Amino acid sequence: MTNKQSVFEEFSDLIRERSTELAQEVTEKQNKKYPEMLSISNDMLTMREELVKLFAESFVLDKDERRRKFKAWGRKAGGQCATLNTSLEEMLNEFPEYRTIIGELLMVKAKEYELSIEEFYEMLNILETDISDVTCYFSLPFVDYQADQLRNSKAALFELSVPVIPISDKVAVLPLVGDIDTSRAKLMLEKALEKSSELKVNYFILDLSGVPIIDTYVAQIIFQLIDSLELIGVKAKVTGMTPDIVQTVVNLGIDFQKIQTYSSLKQAINVIYSTET
Repeated sequence: MTNKQSVFEEFSDLIRERSTELAQEVTEKQNKKYPEMLSISNDMLTMREELVKLFAESFVLDKDERRRKFKAWGRKAGGQCATLNTSLEEMLNEFPEYRTIIGELLMVKAKEYELSIEEFYEMLNILETDISDVTCYFSLPFVDYQADQLRNSKAALFELSVPVIPISDKVAVLPLVGDIDTSRAKLMLEKALEKSSELKVNYFILDLSGVPIIDTYVAQIIFQLIDSLELIGVKAKVTGMTPDIVQTVVNLGIDFQKIQTYSSLKQAINVIYSTET
């Protein structure tokens, strides 16, 4: 066994023995910079100790094995930290701390054993490569998790953009507000049919008073919606067509004559109740 190998092993043992202490040092620094992390200190301390031990082990592993282990830790820890509501900025600002505290120990050991510049550089390069790898592998699942959360939030918000509201046992209303794009138009069709069947209503009112404009595609979806509702025994009515929508309908040559339209939601409801009594 060469002297260099012996030094690398001793340094690995030193870092491993002090893993709890070093992890605690990083934790204290992070808590000072980010007080909001105090509530998850115990969870973070465990992960940090695992990482310090991994840094220690890397000094006696070959490059491929080191990368494999850091990849596994990064993917696991990245997802866990995301669920703990840490920010990526906080975590990326943490990794240089390991470079500092382990690098200082490395310098002491290099002086103690009078390592050559080449040997010291080799150890330093291992640490720098490890820091780079763990930063990369940690970031990927963290970003993926955050992206999934954002997609889920957008999907939930999108669902709320098509609210079917039962106003009695027989009547449900879909009040639309804002522009209607292709995706929202399709969702409108799906939700109207789904909720009408679920609520077992006799009448479905599509209120367009909050919609600035419609195009040919949206008009076709409205026709399709009304036809589909009729097939399940629900009578559909359209209310709140603004002058701008009426003008667009006329200009596009869209025929709304077969659809029961009313100037306001109140008028449609009054007609329904007068018919029922």
